Amino acid sequence: MNNSTEKNKMNNEGDVDFYKDDNWLRTCIEGILFISESPVKLADISYTLKVPENKINKIIKILENEYIEQNRGFILKRVARGFRFYSNPVIRDILKKFVKSNIRTHLSQAAIETLAIAAYKQPVTRTQIAEIRGVRTESVILTLVGKGLIKEVGKLKEPGNPIIYRTTDKFLELLGIDRLKSLPPLEDFKENGEN
Repeated sequence: MNNSTEKNKMNNEGDVDFYKDDNWLRTCIEGILFISESPVKLADISYTLKVPENKINKIIKILENEYIEQNRGFILKRVARGFRFYSNPVIRDILKKFVKSNIRTHLSQAAIETLAIAAYKQPVTRTQIAEIRGVRTESVILTLVGKGLIKEVGKLKEPGNPIIYRTTDKFLELLGIDRLKSLPPLEDFKENGEN
């Protein structure tokens, strides 16, 4: 039996037998990450390949280091409690130049401000956002919910039972961060070094 036939050997349950060498697992992990449009959780890779999470995590760490050491055009990042390929930051200027004519604004200034307030003050209500921004926010919040950047997570137990909002994993993915703690401190945005 040749090597490729051996690698595709079926087990009793009709699944491909993935208990092969680390190189084969690396190939499978790269393929899964390549076709995914959102961060892939460690548990999902483990389940698909029928390999323990600690082994998958070990291989992913090797891949992360390998892409950086080889100065590849892409890197593997941990974002939104999963893994995803991103372009290598060292070629940022080249990529910006390449896509410059295709860049469109996807969020209005009002949406960006509302999203920033939600990110730093969450959990937060529409009224709380409106008080900070100084303008009504209903339509902007609906836009952000529609784009999957914020979501309803409950209601306050007070008159009117206002809806509470939080940012989503898609928001983390968009920023390329793994958790909210990775957001830059608010102090970094103070104008002219105000206290």
